[in-house]
Amino acid sequence: MAKIIVTFNGLVQQELTISKSRLTIGRRPSNDVVIDHLTVSGQHAAVDTSSNGSFVLDLGSTNGTMVNGQPVKKHLLQHDDVIDIGKYKLRFQVEKDTQGKGTLSVSPSAAGAAPAASNLPAKVKVLTGANAGKELVLAKPVTTIGSPSVQVVAITRQEKNYFIAHIEGATKPKLNDVVIDSKPVQLKNKDVIELSSAKLQFMG
Repeated sequence: MAKIIVTFNGLVQQELTISKSRLTIGRRPSNDVVIDHLTVSGQHAAVDTSSNGSFVLDLGSTNGTMVNGQPVKKHLLQHDDVIDIGKYKLRFQVEKDTQGKGTLSVSPSAAGAAPAASNLPAKVKVLTGANAGKELVLAKPVTTIGSPSVQVVAITRQEKNYFIAHIEGATKPKLNDVVIDSKPVQLKNKDVIELSSAKLQFMG
């Protein structure tokens, strides 16, 4: 089963499970995903789902549809793809059911990755700034950190593994002094995340 997570300025607006063959997105109230913003067309895009997977289609919108920063007319969606519609971002995520518990599936890039040492949620600890010493438990499937419109990262929990990706802002964050972008990178224990305003340490 798949779902769409709608965010605006790094804040989650809604989550929607894809439960039918066509999901429409646009400004009109008749759409399945209603985005009331002038940058969004009345019927902007659709997500068509079949046995071949889920495809996002641009429905002749004024401002176009992008996936992972690239304009598309039709695109086969992969786990953690980000659809840009106007000022909004829609993250596509695939879930699987394991012993009755919904857990996020591991993306192909994470295949064979070493699992975390325990089943407890990982944490990030703030190393610098006014909040130094504070810890944030990564209990949710997706946790966003940063300043909206400046720099925002998303940490995604996929079973026992955690991945970080840059989702907003002109300045890209760093992981252990290496710049990261919208492609998810697996986090390891004691990794240091550097945002525009602070350094954080991943503890998993």
